[in-house]
Amino acid sequence: MRCADNQISNNQSGFTLIEVLIAICVLTIGILSANVMQITAISGNSTANRITESTSWASDRVESLLGLDYDDATLRDGTADGDAGLDDIGANADGNLTSPDGNYTIYWNVSVDSPFIGVKTINVIITTQEKGTTKSVTMTYIKADSV
Repeated sequence: MRCADNQISNNQSGFTLIEVLIAICVLTIGILSANVMQITAISGNSTANRITESTSWASDRVESLLGLDYDDATLRDGTADGDAGLDDIGANADGNLTSPDGNYTIYWNVSVDSPFIGVKTINVIITTQEKGTTKSVTMTYIKADSV
């Protein structure tokens, strides 16, 4: 382009290499941040799915336990400790069952005449292993001796 007095104008517009590299770096950081966010969301959804699955399976087992007669052998205090303790799992539990897929173990502990005479307190504890850590969900129910 020529100016009025026959001089060549050196007015070039555009981006320098440094500006392009900075823009690429900012874009890369943004994409990596979104990737980390997606991984965290997927992990959280997976954990929530396992909790829902274990709770659903435990609820099914609880319905079976509550449907039994008050004097059924399954609802006895097998350890005779009078305690439906939340920490009584494994050999100390009054009953246990493993899920068909083997991922969950359900324990139940019964306390007779607790908190009132003619009432059984049933604590159901579901455990699973997740990344080397034992996780558990606990539910407490009361079954009355119907007359």
